[in-house]
Amino acid sequence: MAPQRIMIVGGANGIGAALTISIITKSPDALVFMMDRAIDYSASGPLATLLSYPNRMYGHECDVTVPHDRTDAVNLCASTEVLGGIDTVIYCAGVLEPISRISDLHLDDMRYTFEVNVFGPTAIAQLTLPHLREARLQRPLNAGFGKMIILSSACDEKVTYHGWSSYCTSKAALTRFITCLAHEEPGISVQGVYPRLTRTSMVEGLVQGTYRGVMADHEVERFKIWDNMGDETVEPPEWCGEAVAKLALGLFEGGKSGETLYYDEHVPTKIEGT
Repeated sequence: MAPQRIMIVGGANGIGAALTISIITKSPDALVFMMDRAIDYSASGPLATLLSYPNRMYGHECDVTVPHDRTDAVNLCASTEVLGGIDTVIYCAGVLEPISRISDLHLDDMRYTFEVNVFGPTAIAQLTLPHLREARLQRPLNAGFGKMIILSSACDEKVTYHGWSSYCTSKAALTRFITCLAHEEPGISVQGVYPRLTRTSMVEGLVQGTYRGVMADHEVERFKIWDNMGDETVEPPEWCGEAVAKLALGLFEGGKSGETLYYDEHVPTKIEGT
C-alpha cells in the first residue's frame, strides 16, 4: 500500500513543526512535503528530531503569498520525482502583525496579513483540490485521505485585543472560508483547527511587552500572568501538533482533544475546549 502523501504549508516552526514531527513519528511511512519561507534543518533547530527519520520530509523554501511560488510548490510536490501526488493538505502558515491601532494602521500591512491568513489558504485549496478529490476517490474508507486541514484562531470571533484588528478580521474571514469550502466540497473532508494560546514566538513577543503602548497595559499584563501559570494556560505546541497529526492521519476525526478546538462541517457544532 502506497504511503500517505501530506503537504504542509508553514510547518517549519511552532505548531507546524510539532505536527510535522508528530506525523512522521506516529506513521511508519507517511511522507511530508513542507513549504515555508525558511526551514532550519540543523541539529539544534525545531525540526531536529527528524534527523533520525531520513527521507521522510521534503522541504521547499518559498513564499505562499507569491502566486508562482505556490504553483511551483504544488507542482513539485505532486511530481513523480517528489511525492507523486497529494493526499492531505495542512495549512498552518499565519501572521499576527501588524499590531497597530486602527487609527494608525497602514493598509498595505493589513493586506499582507490577509495574503498569508486568507488568500494563501484559498489559493492552496484551489491548486490542490483536484489532488484531494482523487485521493478520496482512491481511498474512500481512509479518513486521512482527501482532507484539507486549516488552522484558524479563536480570535476569529471570541477574542479581541487593542491593535489586533488585522489578525482578528483575517481569522474571521478564514473561518468563514473553511465553512464555505466544506459546504462546496462535500467529496473531501475539510477541518478547521482553533488552537488555544500556544507557546510560540508570537507569545514570546507578547510576554516581553513588545506591543506595549498599542495593546492596553492590562492586556499585556494578562499575557505575562498566563505565561507564568505555565502549560495550564499557554499550551506547548506539541499538544496541538499531536492532535492535528492525528486528524491528518485519520486517527481522530474531530471534536475535542486536550484543550484544542476543532471544527468539521460534518460535525453539527463547534466543540468547545474545557
